[in-house]
Amino acid sequence: MSAPPTTRQLAVIDYDTAARAVAAGVDWAKAKGVALSIAVLDSAGHLVASGRMDGAPFVTIEIARGKAFASVATGGQPGESLAQRYAENPAVWGNASALGYGAPMLPAVGGLPIFADGVLIGAMGASGAPSEIDAAALAHAIASIGAKSVR
Repeated sequence: MSAPPTTRQLAVIDYDTAARAVAAGVDWAKAKGVALSIAVLDSAGHLVASGRMDGAPFVTIEIARGKAFASVATGGQPGESLAQRYAENPAVWGNASALGYGAPMLPAVGGLPIFADGVLIGAMGASGAPSEIDAAALAHAIASIGAKSVR
């Protein structure tokens, strides 16, 4: 008799939580006078919620998604770490962008993982301002939902 198949539970961020995170990021950006696009993906890399503020350039939503995708695709690495890895090995990361299943995979500052109780549930990406400002908006948004960007 063969053993039954093994299953595994995948923790994912839900829509309501993702939408609250996007709203918090947008509010933070408005207060700073910047126009951002923000994307939230679940831990499987699927888009859950996103928003593009008035005045954010048109391509920024795809960039935000790509930053978040790189974070979840690497098991929850922050964009800052991924940007460093790209700088150290651009040949590998230069070819990885096509792996984004309809989104680019962008190893860049402005993408942060979302951890709840030490478990990766998704990631956020932002684009439209200097990368450090994108990341600061995300850090605020993640904290606003009671989550963390580090395990």
